[in-house]
Amino acid sequence: MVGAPAEFKSETQKLIYDCLEAAGIDYQRIESDPGVSMDDCLNIDRAFGIETVKTILLTNRQKNRFWLYVTHARKPFITKAFGASLQIPRVSFADEELMMQILGTPHGAATPFGLLRPQAADVTFVMDKDVAARDKIVLTDGDACGFIAIKNEDLFKLIGKEPVLIENPAEPA
Repeated sequence: MVGAPAEFKSETQKLIYDCLEAAGIDYQRIESDPGVSMDDCLNIDRAFGIETVKTILLTNRQKNRFWLYVTHARKPFITKAFGASLQIPRVSFADEELMMQILGTPHGAATPFGLLRPQAADVTFVMDKDVAARDKIVLTDGDACGFIAIKNEDLFKLIGKEPVLIENPAEPA
């Protein structure tokens, strides 16, 4: 599909589509069963012909610094390697309450589009180098049932941030 859904499931989802429309950015969209796990996303990958990405919101122990990490769907996330890549201390997954406060999304729906929210202004955007090198990527639209295929360059332009690039040394699962 092209264009926004008929009904929005959250203010974040509405913000995403309003910003895409205002910027005149081309994208493709599908709605599916929830794509919470990477195995759930296999049909989405097939529909777009592009592998979905995994998006993770991370925080420090004090919960006052945040990183939004976009990585391979099939590679494990290794906190120690992530921290070493950025020369930061140990990080952990942000809980759902923090995700809702910052990105406006529940678990399973984290998306770089959440960086459009003013509450995410201080979040560091991090992406695997080879994911950033792709022409297009598939992300959630702020809901675990909505997915968007978009050019990376359009995503970066829309959110107004270039990602910090790192390498995920893990082997695909």
